[in-house]
Formats: sequence, C-alpha cells, structure tokens
Amino acid sequence: MPSLVFVAGPIAGRRYRLAQGDYIIGRRSDCQIFVPDMRVSRQHSRIREENNGWVIEDLGSNNGTFLNGTKVQNAPLRPDDEIQIAGNRIRVEEVTGTPGTDRKFPEGHVTIVDVTSRSILRSREEENKGGAFKSSTTQSLRLVERKLAALTDILHATASASGPSALMEKLANAVLAMFPQAESVGVLVEDEHRGDLRVECQRHRRDSFHGELRVPGAIISHVVADRRGVLLDDSVGSGDEAGGNRMGAPLTYQSSTYGVVYVESSTQRFRQDDVDLLATVAAQTGMAMHATRIQSELAKNEQIERDLRVARQIQRSLLPATAPNVVGLSFAMHYEPAYHIGGDFYDFIWHDASHLALVVGDVAGKAISAALYMARLTSELRSRAGLAKTPSRLIRRVNQEMAQMGEDGMFATLAYCLYDLDTRSLVFTNAGHCVPLLRRGDRVFPLHAERAHGAPVGVLPDLEIGEARVQLHSEDMILLVSDGILESRDAKGNEYGLARLSRRVRSARGGPEDLIKVILQDIDSHTGDRPQADDITLLAMAIDDRRAKRKTTTLQGVAPAEAHARLGTEPPDDTLT
Repeated sequence: MPSLVFVAGPIAGRRYRLAQGDYIIGRRSDCQIFVPDMRVSRQHSRIREENNGWVIEDLGSNNGTFLNGTKVQNAPLRPDDEIQIAGNRIRVEEVTGTPGTDRKFPEGHVTIVDVTSRSILRSREEENKGGAFKSSTTQSLRLVERKLAALTDILHATASASGPSALMEKLANAVLAMFPQAESVGVLVEDEHRGDLRVECQRHRRDSFHGELRVPGAIISHVVADRRGVLLDDSVGSGDEAGGNRMGAPLTYQSSTYGVVYVESSTQRFRQDDVDLLATVAAQTGMAMHATRIQSELAKNEQIERDLRVARQIQRSLLPATAPNVVGLSFAMHYEPAYHIGGDFYDFIWHDASHLALVVGDVAGKAISAALYMARLTSELRSRAGLAKTPSRLIRRVNQEMAQMGEDGMFATLAYCLYDLDTRSLVFTNAGHCVPLLRRGDRVFPLHAERAHGAPVGVLPDLEIGEARVQLHSEDMILLVSDGILESRDAKGNEYGLARLSRRVRSARGGPEDLIKVILQDIDSHTGDRPQADDITLLAMAIDDRRAKRKTTTLQGVAPAEAHARLGTEPPDDTLT
C-alpha cells in the first residue's frame, strides 16, 4: 500500500497510509486528509483506487491540483510522484512486502540471518483439535505446571514493571530463567510509528557475550505471518526427536501484534513443550503490553487535555471579556471554538478617544498553532492602532510584520470597522473575510466595496487594500461574523449561507444580544445534531440613541444592487455610491 508524506506545508512530516476507500484532501474538518490551509479548497482533491492502482482527481478546486509540476484533473499516482496543492507538497511512497517477509530491521544489535533448517515446528496452541502433535498425560501435566509457574513469573513482572521498556527487560530475564538450556534471549518490538521491528532488549547467559544476536529470518517470517510460536531446527545430526535450537513467539493481543520474543541455544535443544510454553508466556506478555500502552496513551491524553485547558484559558484571556461602555452604543459578542482552542478572534480597539474599531478574524488552521498566530496578530493590531489613523493603513503595516514571520501556510482573514463617535461614520476594510452586514430598519445591506477588499493577512508581503465609508444613523446595527456561521451545514451538506443569515438579521427584533441569540438558534435548527465543524464568532454593535435625527442614507463604496438580489434583500431608496 502507498503512503502520502507531506514534505512542505502546515502539516509537513505527517504521513497517511492508504488502505481501502476514497481519501478526500481539503480544509474541511471532516476530510480524511485535513489540511489547515485557507488556500486549499474545502474539498480540494480525491485519491481513490482504480484498476489495482491509485488515482488523484481534482474536485473543482480554486487553485488546482498539480502532479510533478503539471496541473491535472485526473491522473494515476506512482511511487516518488509529488503532489502540489497550494503551498503543500506531498510525496507518494510505496510500502512493499507483507508482514514478516520484507521488513527492515535495525543493524548493530541484531542481525537477521538465513539458515538451512531441517524442520520448522509450530506451537500446539493454535493447532486444530486432533492435529499432528500428540503428547502423553504426564507430558501434558508437566507442561501445565511449567505454564502456571511461568505465568506467575510474568504476572509478577507485569505488576512491578514501571512501563513497556521495563516490562520487556523483565520478560527477557524471566524467559532466560525459564529455559535452562537457553543462552540468549531477545525481545523485538514493533515501532508504533514506522511499523518496523526494533530491538527493545536482549539477555545472554554468558557475561562474555559481546557479539550480535543473530535471529533467523525464517523465525521472524513465520512468527509474524502465522501469529504463533515457531521452533527452528538448523542443527545437523540431532537425532530423530523433533526439536530445535532456536525458537520464537509473537507478542500479541487480539488482532494486534506488538513484537517477537526470540530464544536460542548452541549446545542444547528445545522441544515441542518448550515452544508451547514460550507461546503462552508471549501471549500473556502481549496482553500486558496492550494494557501498558493503553495506560501510557491515557496518561498522554490526560496531559494533552490539561495543556489544552490551560491553552484555552490563556486564549480566552486574550479576547475581550466585556464590551466597551460607550454612551449611545450597545454591543454583544459570541465566541465558540470547534475544539478546545480555535483560530477565530474578535476585538475592540481604541485608536483614540473618539475612534473605536470592531474586529473579527479567522486564522487558517486550528489548535495551538492558530492560537499562537492569533495572539501575535491581535498584539500587532493593538500596538499599531494608535499610529495608523485609517483601517487600510493599519492592515497594511500589520501584514508586513506577519508576512515576515515566514510561517508556511499560516495567514488570517479579518474584517476591520472603525467607528467615529463624533460623526457616526464607519470606515471599513476587509482582508479576505466574511462581509459585514448593516441592518437599517427592515433592510440589510452587505458592506462590500472592491477597493476595500484585499487578500488575507500574511500571504503577500505587500498587501494592496483600501477602505470605504458608510454613514450610520440611530438604531442602525452592524454585524460581523466568521465563516463558521456561513459554512454550518445541515444533514444534506447544505451551507447556512449569507442569504439565510441576512434574512434572519432582517427579521430579528431587539438589540444586539437578541440578534445573536436568534442567529444561534437558527444555526442550531439548520445543523441539527451534526457536530460543530468550525469556530463560530459573532460581534454586533447598535446605535441606540433614539434622539438622533434620521438622515438620508449615504453608503460610499457599497456593493451595487445586484449584490442585494443575490442576498434576497433590497437596496435602499438612496443612491449607492
């Protein structure tokens, strides 16, 4: 089966081993191969099996899918091919062979050798009833006694082992004591990440042993492939009794194989009972290994949970806990990350005593990297707001700083609205973010102007972006949201969308808190029981000074009337300029 290895991009180093079925590559969280990069489409490409091979198919992405530098729509994949999706480079690697037949093993501690064997005997534990191996009642009783004693030793070793490595060392010591004829014992454990066998520990009866443990490849092959104990006879003139001087057994639990325990002797022979006993001990050890790995994973998960809780608290502390207290204005906000920590953010930033900015943004990706990027971005916005008098100038300066960070695949979208308390005018700019909405009476207008719309922050070193102005009146309300609102999906995959959001904003009654509550209830109704796939952020501001004199609406640089038709809204009676 081939593997996909990300060699460049925000998840460089990540490996995906292809099995059966289709694999969707995209930035939607439910994709089989999730890429936290806003330049990647939500469902960018599909990798599927076809004619005993694998094919990559572009799913109508915005930036295209490239294979070895050539843009493709549908193309077969071969080993060493390179897939390019935006800034992500993915190498195709072929993993050949079957378990136990084509594995690479570490050199230096153990050497896998080929030997000429007179016979290979398997443990009776996996033989069908009435199989080839028979034993007398006395032999059976003796084997039961040895098994009970061996299991007692392994149980004691399991109880006293502090971890998987300590357990393997106790296993090697116990096996060496269990078989007086044994001269060397080696425990080979499967690497959890690479899938290869590596030497965990080895023990030798002679203190003068300084050579390499030479493990027959036939034992590894049969033990891993057949999942049972193996006794190998590579001696000459050993007599008629079935036996051998090398044996191995798998460390297994249910369907999982964790490794192999290997025992050898150069002077004395092992019998069928010996390999049966070794198989029993190995099975018990496999169960103990499973338990220790589960315990280790639980401990890691608990630590990760604790770290995430702390990170969540730190991130929330970076966001405003309360809105500004401004006479004539009312505010409401809602922030809900999809996971412990998210990439969305909002802020209230004072440029001076009469200019207050409202900001909502979304950092590409999620988790720790997005939270750190968000912290840096908000810090840059706050520290430079007093020097940059206009939103576009501020965004351009902050973009230069963020672009110099050089984080491949990291960027942020944001909408920035600067409100003048004296003139009640709002200057806005938009760096690749969702369009802010203005509600006036029973109408809703998208605050969109081509000159006030640019690329996300952190993508280009020189960001070309302007701004537009709109005059606000008493009872007007401004709403900023993140794409987690618009892209919320129902059971059929339909997005919530800007049109439905605009209708809900238009029909809602009350102030900003009432508006946000109505929107969240409508999203819950739309998505049903589906889990939240992206962060959700809303920020609303209303001018509630009802004594203000109404004036003629003047929207400078706002989108033309056809934009309202797409939204299902109507343009105001005023002329849009």
